[in-house]
Amino acid sequence: MKDLINQRNARVMMIVAMSIFGTIGFITYHIDLPSSIIVLFRGTIGASFMLILIYAMGSRLSKDDIYSNMFTLICSGICLGLNWLFLFEAYKTIAISEATVLNYLTPALTILATPIFLKQKVPFFKLGCALTALLGLVMVSGIIENGMDVDVYGISCGVLAAVFYTGMILFNKKLKSIGSYDRTFVQLLVASVLVMAYSTFTVDMSLLSFDGFTIGLLVMLGILQTAIAFTLYFGSLAYLDAPDAAILGYIEPILGVLLSIVFLHEDLGPIGWVGAAIIIGSTFIPELIDRFRAKDSDNGNRTA
Repeated sequence: MKDLINQRNARVMMIVAMSIFGTIGFITYHIDLPSSIIVLFRGTIGASFMLILIYAMGSRLSKDDIYSNMFTLICSGICLGLNWLFLFEAYKTIAISEATVLNYLTPALTILATPIFLKQKVPFFKLGCALTALLGLVMVSGIIENGMDVDVYGISCGVLAAVFYTGMILFNKKLKSIGSYDRTFVQLLVASVLVMAYSTFTVDMSLLSFDGFTIGLLVMLGILQTAIAFTLYFGSLAYLDAPDAAILGYIEPILGVLLSIVFLHEDLGPIGWVGAAIIIGSTFIPELIDRFRAKDSDNGNRTA
């Protein structure tokens, strides 16, 4: 992977990774299986293929680093598994575009949770933008247009997906001295074990049927949308600064929404689309402002 990703192509690789992530909802739409089974195959195939990638690149898992972070890794892996379960359940019950936007409440929730769980100061401007995202949530949910005649279950799944995604991010920030691939493999493994236990008690495996098309999509979801995408993502992070990585991360929800509009002909309605723009824009705008400020600061230092 060191030969594949470097300073020159890191931005391109990040764009590729986020574009791949953006297709997950569209692929899931075409898999006629319970959400937990889709997640189970995604995690299992993804973890297995990632382990192969690690050894194929001449690397090894660091047992010492993993053991020293085991509790946090397990908590993060549980959050990842629950994020997948709720997100894929949302994909199955509400519009793909709606589920995608709701899951992207994560940046706003992370901003709101940072002062509480990480004891870090967050500018009032960012806190205000994050709170604005909650207004977007109300608009996307359809409550304004339809009253209480909305899919409460599906919307709740989308919001809970964002909550547990936020939890995964916060736990990852507490990890110390562990490589990107080590942490990703262990989290995928923990998520897979969690989903396997859940599926054992909630799904009648004898009723499941797999055709060639479904198997192909599951394999692609595990290898391309999980193992390869995560590998490109974490490999690129090593060469990109935080503002660049954050801004490029918005490719995922935007592409996911566009695919649902063009190919699935979904429509959130005028108020819903405004809400979607508010949710995405509420954290994109602060990142963009931070980026401009950083550039101005660099230019000022060079002039001085």
